[in-house]
Amino acid sequence: MSGKAAGAFVGMVALLLTPAAGAEVAGTTGGSGSAPVVEAPDAPAQTPPSGSGGTPASGRPALSVFEAAPGGAVSLSASRAVVRFQIRDSARRVRVRLAFVSLAGAGTKRVNLGRRRTGVVHSIRRSLAPGSYRVRLTAINPERRRLVRAIAMEVASPAPAPAAATNGLFPVKGPYDFGGPDARFGAARSGHIHQGQDVAAAEGTPVVAPKAGTIHWRAYQASGAGYYVVLDADGENYMYVFMHLRQGSVLVSKGDHVAAGQQIGQVGNTGSSEGPHLHFEVWDGVWYGGGHPIDPLPILKAWEAAP
Repeated sequence: MSGKAAGAFVGMVALLLTPAAGAEVAGTTGGSGSAPVVEAPDAPAQTPPSGSGGTPASGRPALSVFEAAPGGAVSLSASRAVVRFQIRDSARRVRVRLAFVSLAGAGTKRVNLGRRRTGVVHSIRRSLAPGSYRVRLTAINPERRRLVRAIAMEVASPAPAPAAATNGLFPVKGPYDFGGPDARFGAARSGHIHQGQDVAAAEGTPVVAPKAGTIHWRAYQASGAGYYVVLDADGENYMYVFMHLRQGSVLVSKGDHVAAGQQIGQVGNTGSSEGPHLHFEVWDGVWYGGGHPIDPLPILKAWEAAP
């Protein structure tokens, strides 16, 4: 596993770097639940004193943390932007707005964040088309004193999956469909985004390994993935994840080596799920170990079209 490399992204611009407590946001599973890693709540951070009581001497809100960076692919046409900020003010909450201004003249995406707590680090994720942006933050306190700051950010074009990943077997052996927009990679979920592609099929439909490889993980998560399996494919940098498998149907254990086309379980409706389907993820690198998920739909369509 040591040869697996996580996808890298270009650097982060920050006014002040302050570590935040909390885990990386996890993928969801076709229902409302989350994948095996969950997000921790925002935590208070250390702030330098400035005026009476540690509040800004000017009476205006002030920034202790302001960062913007790309956060991985959402689809083949968009990437995720991650903005982190911490505001200091005498008020417990201030109104916050973000604006992502395209420097190529492609318009502005505005996000009204409502009233946000001061003194804690907030992380906001939004999908953006590739390009150069000025990220503008506006904070207004109850006394209508205003803070406006902006930083630059570059969002690179997501790289398509290498050909090696598209050479495999379709994992569902029976009638299926890909559902609507809510089933896609990058679809909005409560507090995070969908990190896989849902494949709707009848409960009990066989699920097979698309590639030969070793079972990296097998577990159960009642609040999210249900019964799930992670496959580390031989000779490539990808891991494949199969979630919501039917109870009692999983035929493999951690450490088993499986052949391409070998059955690993059945389509189910376990965990946080709204109907029988396979939630399928593709990770470039180690699953929750430095890798990151990529859009599985182009890969599934290539497998679908294979003879």
